[in-house]
Amino acid sequence: MNKLKIFTAAVLIAFGTSTSAFAQGSTLDIDASIDAAVKDSYEVKSADISVRQAQNSYDQAVKNAVNYADQLDEGGDNLDSYTRLTLMQGISNPSKEAQFSIYKYSNIGKVAESQVKLSAYTQYTALMDAKDALDLENQKFQNAKEQYDAVQLKSNLGMASPADVKQAEVDYYSENANLNKTQRQYDLAVMKMNQILNKDIYTKYDVLLRDKITESPYIRSYDDYVNDALKNRAEILNAQENINLKKFEYDVIKGIFPSKYDTMNQIGQYNVDQAGDALDILKVDIPVEINSLYNDLKNKTKMLDSKKDALALAQRNYDVARVKYNAGVMSKIDFDAQADDLKSSQNDLKSFQRDIWMAQLKLNLACGIGYDTSKLNTSVN
Repeated sequence: MNKLKIFTAAVLIAFGTSTSAFAQGSTLDIDASIDAAVKDSYEVKSADISVRQAQNSYDQAVKNAVNYADQLDEGGDNLDSYTRLTLMQGISNPSKEAQFSIYKYSNIGKVAESQVKLSAYTQYTALMDAKDALDLENQKFQNAKEQYDAVQLKSNLGMASPADVKQAEVDYYSENANLNKTQRQYDLAVMKMNQILNKDIYTKYDVLLRDKITESPYIRSYDDYVNDALKNRAEILNAQENINLKKFEYDVIKGIFPSKYDTMNQIGQYNVDQAGDALDILKVDIPVEINSLYNDLKNKTKMLDSKKDALALAQRNYDVARVKYNAGVMSKIDFDAQADDLKSSQNDLKSFQRDIWMAQLKLNLACGIGYDTSKLNTSVN
């Protein structure tokens, strides 16, 4: 049974039982938890294994080079050019190829680390949104419950009509249903978070220690981001090192077949050209990716002021409502509605600030080593 099926089954079991199925509550420090998740990541461990295997290949290549060198000395001038090339390649190429593999898989490991971080922070911000939504629904439910209890009391005193009682009852059960639905969504978000962090999926949290918001994002120029990406991305670094490898291998060929008209020479040059073309393609594709991420961040930032204005308006409305309620000229229902609107606007702004934080993180990672291992050509050698 694969991980998805196991996780799905766990979700169904959890939602089919009481919330006591979750482990005792604790504090979630997302930054510390991500550090642990990175160490436990399959992709990170796999890259580390590949690095160690490449190191073993290098050690073996160095040993084998001695044997090839002995054959080259023994053959001397009696060796034909193709045999001499084969021996020279046996001496020189395997160790260089192993060194390239060490470099390549080391970079892949770093990208895998960033991939884990991005996945975890993405789910964590979703979890924070779900927690805010749950807090709001709890507030709405408590208001509905208080109103329902008050109407029932008035009804017992003959001060409320059956229609008033019925409406309060409908509101109460409606909010109760909304609360249960939001609770399930929050529980699912927690389980997904635990899965990403390699924790027991039934672990629950009393405290989400750190929020991830950006109140006033600092955005550099587009060219700065592109220049960083073209300097730091693992795809670029690996492609550049692959060019160096192909040039080295071509130099070995030229030592035996110096003429550019020779077939072996042309093959070596072709390999160098192919490696160069691969780098040129990356230098076109990566700026396109950065442009998309950059525009996403810019567009979100432009909308930030409107979200702040909406919160300011909700705050003013709430302040006015509180004065009226305290003065006895506004009903509890209307005052609670203003309180709910204020909480909703607060949630909306925080959610948007989390979106900006994530957009900024994604752009920064894309301009660093990268965050998507699927974009790396692990077959390059």
